Amino acid sequence: MNKKKLGIIAAGGVVCVTAIAAYAVFGWKGMGKVSGLHLDLSSPDAMIVTKSLSSLPKDLLTIPLARDVLREDFLFYYEQNEDRLGISGALRRIAYEHELLWGDQLIRMVLDEPADVALWRDADGSLKHFAIAVSRSSFTRLLEESGKIALKDSQMTVAGSLKVDGDKVPVYALAYGANRTLLFAAHGKRLVILSHPGMLYSGADGKDADSKAVDVVANMLEEDPKKNQALRQQFHLDGQAPSGHSVAVKADFLSFGYQPFFGALAALRFDFSKGHWSTQALVDAARLQSGGYDNKALWPMLPHNPAACFALPADWAAMAPVFKRVGDKANADLSKLGEQLSGPAAVCWYGSSRLYTPLIVATRKPGASGDELLGALYTAAVGNVAAGAVSKRAGKSGETLWQRAVTTPIGEQTPTLAIKGQTVLFSPDAALVELALAVGRKQSPAIADRLDDASRTVGLIAPSSLSDLIRKETFDALPTSREPVLRAAADVHLVPRLDALKKYPPYRLVLKSLPKSGAAWQSVEWQALDR
Repeated sequence: MNKKKLGIIAAGGVVCVTAIAAYAVFGWKGMGKVSGLHLDLSSPDAMIVTKSLSSLPKDLLTIPLARDVLREDFLFYYEQNEDRLGISGALRRIAYEHELLWGDQLIRMVLDEPADVALWRDADGSLKHFAIAVSRSSFTRLLEESGKIALKDSQMTVAGSLKVDGDKVPVYALAYGANRTLLFAAHGKRLVILSHPGMLYSGADGKDADSKAVDVVANMLEEDPKKNQALRQQFHLDGQAPSGHSVAVKADFLSFGYQPFFGALAALRFDFSKGHWSTQALVDAARLQSGGYDNKALWPMLPHNPAACFALPADWAAMAPVFKRVGDKANADLSKLGEQLSGPAAVCWYGSSRLYTPLIVATRKPGASGDELLGALYTAAVGNVAAGAVSKRAGKSGETLWQRAVTTPIGEQTPTLAIKGQTVLFSPDAALVELALAVGRKQSPAIADRLDDASRTVGLIAPSSLSDLIRKETFDALPTSREPVLRAAADVHLVPRLDALKKYPPYRLVLKSLPKSGAAWQSVEWQALDR
């Protein structure tokens, strides 16, 4: 395998993996001493299993695309991250004043050892909270010294305690900056670090323990792997010691909470082993609908050269409550609408359009009719009466279109729904729907024209078109009052990275097989397409 093909193999996960890995390794964000958090510690959004956290950023840079986009300053930035420096400074002071030997060694001890890192999203949707669990024999001494320090130090205190294997284990709070506090606890060879006190404690004084969260942390401190790897098992990761890195992310996080509509795709995973990155998808066979991930009918409908395009195993039955709720508001019975649709759906972004105006394509069951239900859904969901009447008309080749002009904070849009035979098309950008209809009339090329195995193709990414889309959205988002300053910064730091993306060819994601039963990880291949 040549270097370019080898390097790009996990390119689609670069941004996702980078954000998670960088935060987990260096982005410590323990904010405040009183909680306000409502996290389910038994259900993390992402998981990293690694032989060494400190080597993860370096190994990410073995991917040429990541190296071109991130450059070496990625490493130096996180080495100098303010939270890491704050923790280092606090530990140095404590070690010096109390005549201890560990200081910076504690950070190296955590970052250089095999570790499990669980991550949770905050209310704003970003991954801001984490738990790091590591094993090392010298933690017994750390526990003894921490107990002595907590009695007489202003930055390290006892926050509470929990029970592990019959032993009472103190939980320590380390304040390392303004409104920056993390928790840690050690038992035997195990050490667990929590990024925020509110992950364990709540109440006005931050002293009320969350019993469910306490149980999760206590299990992470157990010596028995069946207990301390419970969060790992939730991602169907085996109990073997990591030979490299595995970064698993739930589809619910990647889809901004819409994953219940395609529940068969549970998570994505990016693995680094023996110098290679690879990609896998966690697919649940029990939740696949009939023909639920056969995509051969989708790609012939979609215009070529998308910036990014993904086919998802839609669970139309799961959408029935949504259809009903929308219909109730419009005094229309839409609860049976999902029964007309079958197979997967596709969502695609194009460099000629905007990030907030993707094209969505689905198919109806053979013989399904009832265009009026889809029209009623459009009328109920798009705009309102004040936006003006819905226009229903026939297209150039017999398709039916619904349109309504809608004024939004980002300008006037004309969301368009079209039905052509068994094909259903929708986009806030009318031009994309018209382009897809032209594909159906054989007047414009389709994505399928470049695919050898359309049925198992689950996605496409075109770095060049994606670069154009990112550039457009970034510069349009710059505030007017400071635009010259921010534009200059974007020109210097962002544009060269986007230009580097353009040298890469389009890639497609191919899911070669599906599990016969249960949930299992399936290999996803990245295959280069000719430009």
